[in-house]
Amino acid sequence: MSAARKKQYYNRVRRTCRLHGLDIVFDGAPKNYRAVEIRKDGVLLFADRAVGFKPLNIDWERIHGEMADYGYRGGVK
Repeated sequence: MSAARKKQYYNRVRRTCRLHGLDIVFDGAPKNYRAVEIRKDGVLLFADRAVGFKPLNIDWERIHGEMADYGYRGGVK
């Protein structure tokens, strides 16, 4: 996935989270994230976790699609 496309879907996920009151929680140091979780009121809704020793390559497009499947839509500029 190109960097521009990744940023596009990250922004869509971020805006949707702001609209619906969801929190994006990153686990690990910047540039070396092990997991990203989307939570609402402390309940885990969506997650992407690294397998092995390499940093996580977050698939924002997949997370956006899962959010849309569960009815979290909107926030697209």
